[in-house]
Amino acid sequence: MTPETPEKKNTPRRTRKKSGAGAGGRSPRGRRRKEKTPAEPSGGPREAVEGSSKKAEPAAGAEAPARKEGEFSFRDLPPSLARNVTRMGWKEPMPVQARAIPPLLEGRDVVVQSRTGSGKTGAFGIPLVLGVDPEKDQVQGLVLVPTRELAEQVHQVIQDLSAGTGIRTVAVYGGVGYGPQIEAFEKKVHIVVATPGRLIDHLSSRRLSLKGVRLLVLDEADEMLSMGFFPSMVRILRYLPEDRQTALFSATIPRSVQALVRRFTTDPVELFLSSDVLHVEEVEHVYYVVDAMEKDRTLLKLIEMDNPPSALIFCNTKKETEYLGAFLQNFGYDGDYLSGDLSQKERDRVMKALREGKLRFLVATDVAARGIDISDLEYVVLYSLPQAHENYIHRAGRTGRAGGGGVAVSLVSPLEELELQKRARQFGLKLLKKEPPTEEDVQRKVAERVRVMLEERFRDLTRMDQERIGRFLPLAKEMGRMEKGPDLVAMLLDRFYRETLRGPLLPPEERVSVEEKEKVQRQGRGRGGRSGASRRGSRGRR
Repeated sequence: MTPETPEKKNTPRRTRKKSGAGAGGRSPRGRRRKEKTPAEPSGGPREAVEGSSKKAEPAAGAEAPARKEGEFSFRDLPPSLARNVTRMGWKEPMPVQARAIPPLLEGRDVVVQSRTGSGKTGAFGIPLVLGVDPEKDQVQGLVLVPTRELAEQVHQVIQDLSAGTGIRTVAVYGGVGYGPQIEAFEKKVHIVVATPGRLIDHLSSRRLSLKGVRLLVLDEADEMLSMGFFPSMVRILRYLPEDRQTALFSATIPRSVQALVRRFTTDPVELFLSSDVLHVEEVEHVYYVVDAMEKDRTLLKLIEMDNPPSALIFCNTKKETEYLGAFLQNFGYDGDYLSGDLSQKERDRVMKALREGKLRFLVATDVAARGIDISDLEYVVLYSLPQAHENYIHRAGRTGRAGGGGVAVSLVSPLEELELQKRARQFGLKLLKKEPPTEEDVQRKVAERVRVMLEERFRDLTRMDQERIGRFLPLAKEMGRMEKGPDLVAMLLDRFYRETLRGPLLPPEERVSVEEKEKVQRQGRGRGGRSGASRRGSRGRR
């Protein structure tokens, strides 16, 4: 194959005619269709559906959900795929599969809010397999996932679904050698399951072409954004054909994911399929049961795992507020506090930093937080359960405003759990209890995030940048053998991580490209030195 050259700018969002195909015919994209075409889910595209499963896919012998009129059934599948589904132990479609598969088979873009373990892999895996023409030696389906582990899981499910059909698949992710992945490309794979960073490496090296992709799947989109993959996802968009279908799956639909929906999809069918998740314009209420002495460390772990762009953290007392603000600062976060005892000058300083986007985490009491309006706040933490019942609503209501999604996180003791549940019943709220992340969970998540950010930074290096850092390669190898070498490397990684998280990674079109940076450097050399802009930048850093 001859990989295409990416365009310099994003292609304009397309307009696509949405029309179904006749029995035994083809969809508007030319994908092969089964004989029976299910109708679109009743109730329109924005329909909440109850029910979820704790396992990734329905287990054999599990009680089958009741089928509603217009929903998809495994009996509608072609014989070969139906046999594979039976062999995998799937009796009847889970709710996410029954609702998402029909619009996908009709060629519609789809946005699905559904949690991990609800059966969503089958929801996009079946349309992927049905849409592939094994006679065409090109990539026809692409699934983007945030982690290596998820890539392997999704790849295994798609392999099982496509067994005996002649469809070739491959999982592509970082942390392993390029050789086996390149060999799979040479065998003309049909479906690729990939993490964005490693996929960009292959696309940039022209080892792979995506010009034949019919269906793009973004799995766990909120997690990909949390991992820092947004720049790579935008770059990948440039390699994809304009006339493609897109399916986006996400456990939550905050503003960041809504922006992704607008960029990647056209007139999507929107399905909200998690019974424990409220509507996109509303708030997800989550709580963790933790010992009072472990609250501060648990808060740090949640911040590391969820990586919110900003958060408002509520405490009950001035002493608690001051302690937590100092605790976050000492750990390296951009955090501060507001209490009723602060002088007007100090309050103005904190509010100025908040308005200018220089403050990521604000700790406050209910009284001190009055008058603070952060319209795009997605994350609120109730570090202490408020004494007045109505204050829970006031605190949680600080997020999810103006049509945006949000999360209200409560940290409660075992005794407070009953009180929190009582308030939830009083206000008609659905609470979701979660287990606090472990230290190992945090280490894995942070390590993966740092790797993604470093690889993204490395891709932006100019030739001169690469020549300059080459001086340190011998030292980097030597540090691996030094007694304190790993500690020194860990210190540098921690510093990089903290500095990078102070500002989100910008999309490629909002940054200076490698070509532009090299042009400036060549112009500077032509004048016998650095460019004026470079000299001014150097003075500004001193």
